[in-house]
Amino acid sequence: MTAPDSPTHPASHRTDPELGFPAPGEVLRRLRTQRGMSLRQVAAECGLSVSFLASLERGETDIALERLGRLAKVFGHNVGSFLGFSPGQAAPSLFPFREQPMIERAPGITYRVLRAPELGYQVVQGDFAPHSALGEDLQHEGTDLIIVTEGTLVTRYNGVDHTLRTGDCARWSAGYPHSFRNDTDQPARMVALLFSSLY
Repeated sequence: MTAPDSPTHPASHRTDPELGFPAPGEVLRRLRTQRGMSLRQVAAECGLSVSFLASLERGETDIALERLGRLAKVFGHNVGSFLGFSPGQAAPSLFPFREQPMIERAPGITYRVLRAPELGYQVVQGDFAPHSALGEDLQHEGTDLIIVTEGTLVTRYNGVDHTLRTGDCARWSAGYPHSFRNDTDQPARMVALLFSSLY
């Protein structure tokens, strides 16, 4: 009988779609690549050897449950979320305000961007000084969901102005030209969920 973590364990066993879960090695490669980690870095954090992890990524070996739990923990997952059985990670993702990337989008307009490439969306918090405006129309792939959390913003979508006040929401296809401006004497803030990687 072959040991569970033996390199001779047939790779086809783990790629069988009828098993109902992805190959752990494929998940490891995807998460490791997304986070810019080397196999050596992952190995140091989970206590497994580099050669074992490399063999797992190539589909040449299987992994025991206890080892899978240690590997999943490196990426903030439990075994279930690592294999896709639950959408959330085992630990929350925290984004301290001071560590969020900041973009000076236009004079008087600052964006803070939360990137979640593994989930396929970005969250942008936009702060608009009084009488500030984007200098150009935006057009990109995907869908946008906009929520005004403070003040009043005018959004121009496909040539038509729409006024959004605190608590108002808008959703649109981002392929049409759109822009934002603050016509008031008070600051304004919006939160945008972008279903595309724009920033």
